[in-house]
Amino acid sequence: MSDDNLRSELTAAALKIRQLAEQSAQKFVFAESCTSGLAAAVIGSQPGISEFFCGSHVTYRNDSKHRWLEVSTQDLESVGPVSSTVAIQMAQGALQQTAEAQLAVSITGHLGPESPDGLDGVVFLAAALRQRDRIVVTSQREVLVKAGRTERQQMATLSMLRIVERLLQLIIATEEVCNGRREYSVIGDSQINNVLSGSFNPVHTGHLRMAKFAREALRGHVHFELSVENVDKPQMDQAACIERLLPICLANDVVVTRAPTFRKKARLFEKACFLVGVDTIGRIAESRYYENEDDLHAALQEMSDLEVCFLVFGRTMDASFSTSSDEQLQFTRLEDLKLPSSLIQICKAVDEDQFRQDISSRDLR
Repeated sequence: MSDDNLRSELTAAALKIRQLAEQSAQKFVFAESCTSGLAAAVIGSQPGISEFFCGSHVTYRNDSKHRWLEVSTQDLESVGPVSSTVAIQMAQGALQQTAEAQLAVSITGHLGPESPDGLDGVVFLAAALRQRDRIVVTSQREVLVKAGRTERQQMATLSMLRIVERLLQLIIATEEVCNGRREYSVIGDSQINNVLSGSFNPVHTGHLRMAKFAREALRGHVHFELSVENVDKPQMDQAACIERLLPICLANDVVVTRAPTFRKKARLFEKACFLVGVDTIGRIAESRYYENEDDLHAALQEMSDLEVCFLVFGRTMDASFSTSSDEQLQFTRLEDLKLPSSLIQICKAVDEDQFRQDISSRDLR
């Protein structure tokens, strides 16, 4: 990417952030290492941004990371300054030092040309948000393409600004849906074709690998969908939604809905392919979720008419569709279930030899 293109993208990102900050009324702060304050300079070019941008802690050396942001000296020595651990502590420290800010984004990395082995172009970014009486955090690792140091610094800054965009979009989307102003709100690509629905409490490697498998098998984007309403549980508030989606939304497209059933999801996303575990497909066929048997069959027919389908992954579960990685439970496939033919017709099974991931959010809680 040329310098002109990078500068254009940085300016566009800064403008988008200003617009999102105005819409969400959120104040934010940075903690920068490898970008050396460039993110602050780009954001500061926007008129009126002082209403929302609190500033940046430019902590280039380990000593300043420790003294200004209270990053652990032990962690700086053991895992090194270019690590997820340090990026998270930088974001936490910046937020704790800036009482008026609601969110913080940090970055640390090696831009070259004389980087340690295995770390050339590696950057770690972290986000910290105030939620109720605590701070929630997440991080991600990126590897920048080969380029000169100046160009890589611009690339790293762009990555940082895009995370700020995602965080502000997350806050706006969850507020709109939780408060009932919208039936759904999208973070990322507006075109929704493949949907991985779940409660993500918490998100785990099984979810992420399902999405990866589907992206390759279906050759398309996958949106992680979280409904604030659930047929079996109380409605979630905004803080709970943000906490569940924060580890997902930095690197994945997300849609927040008020659609607790797949009948309602199908109405929102016609012709979509839903990625589900065999436990979920079993529950879809349970009559207790419908007014009566006729309503069950009407729902299945409606989903067929809306041209949605289900990509079904096997799970280890018991007879009540309760999942776990317990070795005593049997791995269940789509063909092991007794389902209405109208549901089977809109399902496609993923073979066990193609994908198997014995992990459950229940085991992690």
